[in-house]
Amino acid sequence: MSMDNMKHSERTIRIADNVLQKVAAISAKDVSGVAGLAEDCPVNIINLGGAISAEIFIFVKNDTRAAAVALRVQQAVKQCIQDMTGVTAVNVHVNICGIRE
Repeated sequence: MSMDNMKHSERTIRIADNVLQKVAAISAKDVSGVAGLAEDCPVNIINLGGAISAEIFIFVKNDTRAAAVALRVQQAVKQCIQDMTGVTAVNVHVNICGIRE
């Protein structure tokens, strides 16, 4: 399990990838139009040495515009990771796995 390092003054905070995965998953599920996350591997985190790249796999609701939902997920995940952990998400790739009711 790799960890992101953040330096604040003279301290280093380490945040495990699985924590970042959970933060991303929670923020994505809260976006209007998201029906759920992929079950086998919903979120991948790539450590970029002080920043991260996230890849998230979602299902959208059948009465929504998939592109608009994906954009809202990108924004929500970036903001939530930054707000809750202080780690910068430089990329959030959203993969739409399908449509659910």
